[in-house]
Amino acid sequence: MDIIQFLAQFFYRIRYRLLWGSLIVTGLVIYFTQFLPFSYTVNSSIYAGVTNATSVTNEGFNLFSVNSTFDNLINIAKSKGTLEKVSVRLLATCLVYGDEYKDNQYILAKHYRQLLQITPKEVLALIDRTSLDKTTENLIKYRKPVSKNFVYVMFSHPNDRFFSYKALSKINVRRLGTSDIIDIDYTCSDPGIAQNTIKILEDELTKAYEELRFSATNNVIAYFEEQVKKAKENLTHEEDDLMRYNVQEEVINYGEQTKALAITKYEVDDRYELAQRQYESARNLLEMLEDKMDIRAKIIRTNTNLLQELNKVSTLNEKIMEQEIFTDDKTYNQNSQLQKNKQNLKRAEDKISQLSDDLNELGFSKEGVGIQNMVDEWLQAVVNEAKAKAELKVLKERMEDIRNGYKTLSPVGTQVNRKERAVGIAESTYREQLRGLSEARLRLKNIEMSTSNLQIVSPPEYPLTDNGRKRTLYVIFAFIGSIIFITGFSLLVELIDRTLRDAQRSNRLTGLPVIAAFNGTNNLKYRGFLKACNRRAAAYACQQLNAYLQQNRPTVINLLSMEDREGKSFLARYFAQYWQTEGLHVRIVNHNIDFEEENKDYVQAQQLSDFWQLNDAEQIPDVILVEYPALCHNSVPEKVLAEADFNLLVANAARLWSEKDDARLRSIKDVLKEKPFFLYLNNAGREVVESFTGELPPHNPVHSFFSRLAQLGLTSKKAAVK
Repeated sequence: MDIIQFLAQFFYRIRYRLLWGSLIVTGLVIYFTQFLPFSYTVNSSIYAGVTNATSVTNEGFNLFSVNSTFDNLINIAKSKGTLEKVSVRLLATCLVYGDEYKDNQYILAKHYRQLLQITPKEVLALIDRTSLDKTTENLIKYRKPVSKNFVYVMFSHPNDRFFSYKALSKINVRRLGTSDIIDIDYTCSDPGIAQNTIKILEDELTKAYEELRFSATNNVIAYFEEQVKKAKENLTHEEDDLMRYNVQEEVINYGEQTKALAITKYEVDDRYELAQRQYESARNLLEMLEDKMDIRAKIIRTNTNLLQELNKVSTLNEKIMEQEIFTDDKTYNQNSQLQKNKQNLKRAEDKISQLSDDLNELGFSKEGVGIQNMVDEWLQAVVNEAKAKAELKVLKERMEDIRNGYKTLSPVGTQVNRKERAVGIAESTYREQLRGLSEARLRLKNIEMSTSNLQIVSPPEYPLTDNGRKRTLYVIFAFIGSIIFITGFSLLVELIDRTLRDAQRSNRLTGLPVIAAFNGTNNLKYRGFLKACNRRAAAYACQQLNAYLQQNRPTVINLLSMEDREGKSFLARYFAQYWQTEGLHVRIVNHNIDFEEENKDYVQAQQLSDFWQLNDAEQIPDVILVEYPALCHNSVPEKVLAEADFNLLVANAARLWSEKDDARLRSIKDVLKEKPFFLYLNNAGREVVESFTGELPPHNPVHSFFSRLAQLGLTSKKAAVK
């Protein structure tokens, strides 16, 4: 409860400080905030579609990848390179669409005039009001990182409000929770610039993000396309080389050709072996018959016609053998030349048969008797020998052709295998490059599907109203802040200040109980009621001292002070006046009049009569007020103080209570251990005096109300009891 009362009295004491301090600070804030620029905030939302993106590959959902994607988007939007592009495009937009005399959706007229004033003529010459893209391109070409370049300075200078990196870096880009929404907001003093800044930033963000994401994949696709082209050219070259080699070596199907050649070789070998057996058999039979035949048979054999026919039969047999070897079963009956040779062979054989019949006529002689059958056999043997010999000749030639074919196809097979292997390697390389190209294109498509979801959900709109410049908020903060500051500062002073001021602090600093307080003469506000207030305060003090008055002898009251001019004489006069109204005789003993403080009797006095005595003509007083000199300059007889009935230390409430005062007071306390020793505050505040005397005149209802609040009289009423 003491703390609550302390706080109530504390706030009552600083009420004027709180009132006027907070009003002055609030008034200053109200005055200066009227010059604050307007501010406009533009918001926009972009749907990234990262977590819900559809993938054409087997890539799964990766939380780290999603967070990294959002971080990349935010960092790209806030990067210096992106903001630099935004600055150039924004400057071009303002220069192209600005109007000096009319506000529009791009820039306010006053801001456009300010921009034209600082823009050099060489930059104004670059403006093409018919084409924003052309103007932007001109500014980009004009921009150079030098200190005198206007476009570069606008972006790099920290004091520019719209086009500098410092201003554009205030754009707030953030992800809304764990959603796919990216929120962008920007606040500046021009609504059109705020809107167009967000528009340009979103456009640059989309371009930069697509470029960064597609660049690597496009490079991979370009690489694979080049490799596929080279692999296809190499495959075509190898295939053409194989084709030319097959044409050159007359190879249609190497495997089938070698297989057919091997089969033909085995068939020719078998026929050659059969023909050789027939030839050997016919030749042996012919030799045997010739040995048994007579000279006529030899003459017949040497007949020219017979020999010619035999040669003809041999020639025809050779032709027929060749044609049969190189003719398959399907074209056998369709070969006219073969049929013609067989007919000629038949006629030759018939003719030989006829010649044999002629030889039979020679059988009438004795040489011809009994050789008819032998001649037939001999003729048949001759025919068989000729046929077998012709067949052997043809088969030998065929076998030589087969051997040549083997010699030809053996190295051709190696080259064909080598070239086919080269074609296979080229084809495998081509397939691998095609597979890599296909995967790269799938990756590109996947990126396109995820990036295509970067859509503007809430486009930036032109702000129609400003943010109120936060003036009201500043005023409220100033008012509350001033109250808090004044209260805190006053409380700090209250806790550490060593000025006596009021009864509580005086008691805490001096250790003496405060008997009363006195207004003094410095209260100008109530100067018309000053004497009345002083008399009221003196009456309260005297009433407190009445308890210590003696009946049969004079009561001695000592008035002490630490410093000069603390009001002892002033208080003594008021005390004397009050007691006189009560019929008491008061004698004031003043150190400057009634005794000398530098006298030996004063210094060594054991009692009051040692340095001051009452004149015989004077009436014996009821109360003796002894005013001693200031303790800081003179000493006081301590035994005399101890003999007094009451000791009162008078102190100026506005003075500092220092450590030297504590030292002086400590020695007096040691002497006056059992004697009443109190502190009296002079020149105290009206509230301090009222804490002892009650409300002082003049009686003001408002003052009375706040005074009751300070004393925690929350429900008290001023009403007389009947």
